[in-house]
Amino acid sequence: MPTDFGLRLDWLGGAPGTEPLTSASLAGSVQVGPWTVQLDLDGARPIVNPVAGVVALLHGHLYGTAVETLPALYRQYGAALGMHLEGAYALLILDVRDGRISVFTDRTGSHKLYAAHDGDHAALATRADWAGFQPRPLDPAGVAAYLATGNMFGGLTLHRGVRALPRASVTDLERTRLTSREYWTVEPGPLGGGVSPDQTQELAELLRAAVARRVPSSAHEVHLSLSGGYDSRGLLSLLSGSGPSLQTFSYALGDQARGSDTSVAARLARQYGAQHTVIDAYGGDLLGTVRHNAQWGQGVTHFCDEADAWAQLDTLHPTDVFTGEQPFELCTHPLKTVPEQLKNHHLTGFSPLAWLQGRIPAHTYATLRDAWQTELDVITARTLRWEHPAQRDLMLMLDQHLPHVLLPWRERYAGHAARVHTPFLDTQVLDFLGRVPLDALADKALFRAALTHLDPHLLNVPIAASQGYEPDWNAELIRQQDEVQASVALEPSRLDDLLSPELMLGLLQGLRTPSRKASLKGNLRSHLGRLRRTPLGTRLLGIPALRIGQVDHATFLMRLLTLREADQIVTSRPVPASRPHLGRPEIPQGTSYSAPAGD
Repeated sequence: MPTDFGLRLDWLGGAPGTEPLTSASLAGSVQVGPWTVQLDLDGARPIVNPVAGVVALLHGHLYGTAVETLPALYRQYGAALGMHLEGAYALLILDVRDGRISVFTDRTGSHKLYAAHDGDHAALATRADWAGFQPRPLDPAGVAAYLATGNMFGGLTLHRGVRALPRASVTDLERTRLTSREYWTVEPGPLGGGVSPDQTQELAELLRAAVARRVPSSAHEVHLSLSGGYDSRGLLSLLSGSGPSLQTFSYALGDQARGSDTSVAARLARQYGAQHTVIDAYGGDLLGTVRHNAQWGQGVTHFCDEADAWAQLDTLHPTDVFTGEQPFELCTHPLKTVPEQLKNHHLTGFSPLAWLQGRIPAHTYATLRDAWQTELDVITARTLRWEHPAQRDLMLMLDQHLPHVLLPWRERYAGHAARVHTPFLDTQVLDFLGRVPLDALADKALFRAALTHLDPHLLNVPIAASQGYEPDWNAELIRQQDEVQASVALEPSRLDDLLSPELMLGLLQGLRTPSRKASLKGNLRSHLGRLRRTPLGTRLLGIPALRIGQVDHATFLMRLLTLREADQIVTSRPVPASRPHLGRPEIPQGTSYSAPAGD
């Protein structure tokens, strides 16, 4: 459920104001030390404690802590507050008494707070497309990252100078910079040791307790996003008989094979006595799906093929949705090269779009390539702090994959309609990671052992062999070519200066339906690839290399259409009172960083 807010901040200097702190005083502007703060509330409810002199704004939700106590808890723990909170959140603190503005993010970055700092003016918001960030030019690094990888890694956004604050950190607003410090980190455990019975039982109890912690805060009925894999079925088992009525749902597209996610999910629901609903993943309106992705994803979230399903979820009137994201999955075989280690988490340079050379001006190609490569170099340098490939794999998952690939889906697509609970990312579960031998995390070995320890019947229904809900965007772009062409022609975008409408229309008109022979060849290659990565295939043929492929034209077009729509949403809104726009703040990534103001 939305708990959004934004703040405009102006540096005035001088002594703090003397006006009494009340809820009514927040309706205008409030002075916090040398800053004048104007709040824009969109679902969030300020918690005001006049005695403590603190205002708290929570984006997300907590477990075991009443939100009304947050000002007092901040006064008690100060910068260590994050260590004492369990939940999925980004928390803003206005310390009116001491003149400090701070932001706390949870350990996995499940809920974002975006920031822009231009010297004497700053802005903070829970939405990357908040109008208070504008006017700002496009960020070529963000554009390039999204088009090449499908994600906004490192906290990038579509607009220059707007960044997501890092996970597991407390960030203080100063006159010239935002300063972030990690309050929590996990040191990767020993390299070897395997799956032990003691750790299997310990993790099993931690998972059980994590689910139990979240059930009391839920309504009388909870919904579970159920697939045919390990993670959500483990959650299904733990939620069964936990108290609330359990409703499961999955998405489908067309007829389903017996081994598809949807078919397996329905069988699992029957096994555990849950009522199951199948939702259409795609309603047939390509531009409508693009709009859903732009409105909810805000240009910072991986394109969601099943966005239409999340729109239909509203008809189920959910209040609480459980999902099975977990941190216990490392590559089965440690990847030896840094490019492979990065690619395993969808991090590539601009090479998947090398085919753009010659199709766009050389200086534009170089600008996009170099801007994203600079950001990727920062992420790579942080990764190289760890020597062993398995250590790097774990830290890339925590620093990049969870906060910038998986969890934004949950925050924005499921979160637009309900509270989202991810119990396998519980604080105690995450702390446990540092005690686990890294080889026990390969292929979810320890996690699978813990789930089957809790429920020996967990695998009575076989693991799904396919998803079964992915639209064929190449075919859909061909089928709806006229509508897409009209949209591109009639709705100019600032992205046209980087990637022209003529490029888009040329790619669109050049799409072709694969021949039957090519389709069969592609399916065969896909099946052989999956077989190649099985234990038998690895034993016979060795460890397969992880290759960096090209982004196909249809995928590129869907990503670019989404970015165009996301930017149009922003630029169509009324711009707040004019402020000087300065350059892009550089935000180095690391355990501690300072982001200077623009030039």
